[in-house]
Amino acid sequence: MEQKQQPRNDLNISGIGRTGGGVYKDVKIDGMGKIGGDIDCLTFTSNGTVGVEGSLQAESMNINGTAKVEGPATLDKMVIDGMSTFDDHVYCRSVVINGRVTFGESLKSDKVEVGGILKTKGDVQCETFSVKGHFTIGGLLNADHVDIKLNLPCSAQEIGGEHIVVRKWKSPRFWEQFQHGFSTRLKTHVIEGDHIDLEYTEADTVRGNDVSIGPGCTIRLVEYKNTFHQDPEAKVGSCVRI
Repeated sequence: MEQKQQPRNDLNISGIGRTGGGVYKDVKIDGMGKIGGDIDCLTFTSNGTVGVEGSLQAESMNINGTAKVEGPATLDKMVIDGMSTFDDHVYCRSVVINGRVTFGESLKSDKVEVGGILKTKGDVQCETFSVKGHFTIGGLLNADHVDIKLNLPCSAQEIGGEHIVVRKWKSPRFWEQFQHGFSTRLKTHVIEGDHIDLEYTEADTVRGNDVSIGPGCTIRLVEYKNTFHQDPEAKVGSCVRI
């Protein structure tokens, strides 16, 4: 005899409320809400302030206000226009950050787009990593394709990938005013990849098959296999063909 699936009802909090975890269809927070347990839903939307005291599983998550998730999160798509904090590991197929997100552990994804601010204490692992904002990664950034357009300082302990490109973004005037006083560059210990093309990057070691060191770079050691190019404005301590 087939077991019937548990029906999914909507969960809406408009004022101030608290509820337990459970299985829902659409979860929407317009006020201040607390969810005291694990939650499984199709869509999760916060226009107010919400805290999840457990794990979160959803097909899509949209944050226009603030959100905090204490447990691990498994999502298909995440769009953050507000502020979010994830205390545990997060897996999300597609991540779009226009606001500010802090990951207490690691982030695994297929595609990550950062137009706002991303901070993580652990690693970021994905297929494509595209940035026009700011990121601070406490561990390894590992992606097949890394495309960083610098308009604010960015940093990671290590960066690895097949194609790694770092450019200084020709930003609009309002961004230029906001940047005043900031050193717009990428800082990391090690960059390792097949094809590496850098600008305004500080690194101890850059290692790859084809390496191009552009203006604004300060690199202690470059190790390359096939080709190497250095801009006259770049500083390279030593270069070794391996």
